[in-house]
Amino acid sequence: MKLEVKGTAFSGIGKGKYYVGLPEYQKRFEAALGYKPYPGTLNLKIQDKATVHRLAELRSSVGTRVPGFTLDGEQFSSLVCFDGRLRDERVALLFIDITHYNETVAELISPAYLREKFGIKDGDEVSFQAWDVLG
Repeated sequence: MKLEVKGTAFSGIGKGKYYVGLPEYQKRFEAALGYKPYPGTLNLKIQDKATVHRLAELRSSVGTRVPGFTLDGEQFSSLVCFDGRLRDERVALLFIDITHYNETVAELISPAYLREKFGIKDGDEVSFQAWDVLG
């Protein structure tokens, strides 16, 4: 399954930077995706209900699972990643088992700092493609 997604960039609460930057997640992302992502997520608000529905379908398909872990007594969530592209940059769409966001938010990671590389600001419309491992 391949999916074209459009959303509006917005700043989150900074949790993506913290979590993605954790050495244990960095190690797990590198093992699952083949790269260590920039510490942070690009958050996109999805307005189109049909796209939100298609994202839910993608979530139920075959992705790359990153297992959760416990560190110093704190439980860190597992998640499923789907490969994708934002312009010429490799990205991964994350579906996090425990998150502050609902199904209308797409969170992307990449080896690059996407906001800086593409000059993305809050309110900008951003398009990306995502696909499952069969796509």
